[in-house]
Amino acid sequence: MLIAITRHTGALEDAVLCEKYNHKAKVVAPIKPVKNMEVIESFVKAANEEGFDAIFFPNAFVAEKLGPCIKPELASKVRIIANGPQTAKVLHNIGLAAEMLPFFYSKDLVLYLDRWIRGKRIGIPRAGNTYPKLADDIKHAGGIPVEYRCYDVEKTDEVMDLTGVGAILFTSPMAFKLAKLPKMENIIQMAIGEVTANEMMYGGDAPAVIGDGSIEGTLKALNAYLVTESH
Repeated sequence: MLIAITRHTGALEDAVLCEKYNHKAKVVAPIKPVKNMEVIESFVKAANEEGFDAIFFPNAFVAEKLGPCIKPELASKVRIIANGPQTAKVLHNIGLAAEMLPFFYSKDLVLYLDRWIRGKRIGIPRAGNTYPKLADDIKHAGGIPVEYRCYDVEKTDEVMDLTGVGAILFTSPMAFKLAKLPKMENIIQMAIGEVTANEMMYGGDAPAVIGDGSIEGTLKALNAYLVTESH
């Protein structure tokens, strides 16, 4: 099955994963990042001057764009935390040793850090605002969130070409919210995780498949769904 995947980065990895589960990937871009240079410079300066006890990269995009600006030796002094395997892989490939948040959801960062978070400054470079409550969650747990809106997200205003597509995977709430979609007849709509699924349901398009926050987990869920539907 040809699967349309909304992504900023990771097209090669998506293609390999889709082939692993007997599908093909087609990357579509309903949204695009807009760089905030002053904010980026402020974050990089604070990070390299050890202004944080931990830095949380919420997605592979910010890891790919901002990771190379961080001194590799910082990882021995500051906790570098990646949200899921794709983000961790990007950081490791550029020489930044990173812990991996095992649950794939930004909302689980506080649970992962547990009591360690108390009194700690957590730097968060953002691209968009996928989980806006993260700062409040950190505060309630006794931590000190320091968020940087390094990239805004805006729509591309292009109607997505879904010719031949059997399923579409929305990888963020904004990718769904801002997408210009053609008619979706006979196309399986999928959400990468719970937060994106909630946005889709709020918009009146309940996803047939909901993943665990990762591309691979969503593909597994899709195959399980297809088996169920065939019976």
